Amino acid sequence: MDRQNQPVKSFKENLKRTLLTYSLAPVFEVMLVCIALVLFVGGVRIAGENKKANVEIGEELQNVFSSYDRLLSELAAVPEIVDPMTSLTKRQKLIRRLYTASVETGYEADLYILDTFGEVCVSTDEEVSGNLYEESERKWGILKKLKEQEESPEAEQNGTEEGHAFYINAVGNDRRIYLGCNVTEGTEKNGSLILAFPYREFTRLLSGYSQKNLLVDDAGWVFAASGYQFVDAVGRLSSPAAEKTGFFTGRDGFFYLTKSRIGDSPLFVFTVTDFTDAMGILETVLFTGVLVLICVLFAARFGAERIAEKSTADIRKINDAFEQVMKGNLDAYLDIRSSVEFENIGSCYNEMLDSLKRQIEANKELAETVAYGQVKQLESQFNSHFLFNTLDNIRFMCKIDADLAEFMTVSLSELLRYNTSSANEKVAVEEDLKYIRIYLEIMKVRFGDRFDYTVDVGEETGDILMPKLLLQPVIENAIKYGFGNREHLNLSLSVRRYGSVLTFVCKDDGVGMPKELLEKLWHNLSLSENASSHLGLYNVHRRLKLLYGEEYGIQIESGEGVTVTVRLPAEGV
Repeated sequence: MDRQNQPVKSFKENLKRTLLTYSLAPVFEVMLVCIALVLFVGGVRIAGENKKANVEIGEELQNVFSSYDRLLSELAAVPEIVDPMTSLTKRQKLIRRLYTASVETGYEADLYILDTFGEVCVSTDEEVSGNLYEESERKWGILKKLKEQEESPEAEQNGTEEGHAFYINAVGNDRRIYLGCNVTEGTEKNGSLILAFPYREFTRLLSGYSQKNLLVDDAGWVFAASGYQFVDAVGRLSSPAAEKTGFFTGRDGFFYLTKSRIGDSPLFVFTVTDFTDAMGILETVLFTGVLVLICVLFAARFGAERIAEKSTADIRKINDAFEQVMKGNLDAYLDIRSSVEFENIGSCYNEMLDSLKRQIEANKELAETVAYGQVKQLESQFNSHFLFNTLDNIRFMCKIDADLAEFMTVSLSELLRYNTSSANEKVAVEEDLKYIRIYLEIMKVRFGDRFDYTVDVGEETGDILMPKLLLQPVIENAIKYGFGNREHLNLSLSVRRYGSVLTFVCKDDGVGMPKELLEKLWHNLSLSENASSHLGLYNVHRRLKLLYGEEYGIQIESGEGVTVTVRLPAEGV
């Protein structure tokens, strides 16, 4: 929708909307930041504790398997370790070494010494005896691993640091992890050594953390777990834990999962953190916060209405006064004492009215027969169209932007005060340009994005004296006629000193002027009396002639826009 066609709201409504926006927006922002901070800190903490538990379990298991791995290597190096007729003394030494390893690691394992035919020579498990090749292949799959190592010793397999076989039986109630190695004498296989860890040995480790921890083989079978929330009916890791890592949602809530592998073995550690309860607490807090925010919103709307009503009372007075001026009533004075700012606006407005009255009275009494009187007349003329157009703009600005209305009122007041002051008729360039800029800013507000300007002041020109408000008619003329049918106008003003001459160049990129009109203007400037209805440029030119002589005045050129050059002597302060 075009902004120009939108209905203009009152200053009261705009103020109320601003109060609500800037009072509630920070609350929403702080609330969102707090939520984001809680989620971020909570997420970092959950992830950090989860990964820490996973790493600690992995390192613990790695140390256990490494210790027993070295024990296997040491036992395999013992001469005649595979002997069906092992003496009781030798058997006790083997058990003692196994016991020492269990004390050092904190985890017990069963030792089996088999001959080349699979017969048990030594076993710490009284329930296991006889030929193991005749037992369940699933349970004693370690034998198959050892057979594969024997046939292909160079083949890459999942094993231990010492190169021994690693096998997991994760099915049934007798779940175990096996470490095994072949015992050789020379190049011949003499038997096998096997260490077996029951799954119960690792339950205590997995249950020592607040998270749910699972040991899973590479086929997805759960070997041991501290909780069975993610284990299906047949003992496999269920979805989505089998497919996800990091944060994820399941049917039972919110979770974070970390997965890591134990060395090169086929055993994985899954650590799952359930933060469903924490999310429930957060949702409760958020719901409570939203309710509180709704209550604050209703309270803020009521408060904003009262504040807006009280704060815009003076604005309505100012608006009414401007409407009286627009109707021609120059006696509509303001008496505002609610605040320093509004009191200043009222004072400037009253002074503006007085200035207008004095200006109107002065224009009636100007004498045109004496040169000095003629100069004073030319100096004092001020375009009433500009004034009333500005007042009209201020009236509308009061309805849509009080700050901008205040700025235009103060700017206009300063410009009028400067125009009607009793100071010397010659002022410093720097001082006069100050009010030229005020005038240009008023024009900028009036035309908005359709108008832009630049002011370029050369060095050592600020203290040079010039007639007061000399350039205002030139700039006003450029703006008035430069637009034509164009949507945008650029205006530039440059000030330079060339020896004893001070030069002002006012240039616009407007529609320019026809050659015939330009020749008429040149001819009119050469006359001692104005023969046309255009006063601005002639008054400036005539004023310079009267003050400084025939060699000074203005020059007009037209091409891509109009360029007006003003020349006067560079007088010091």
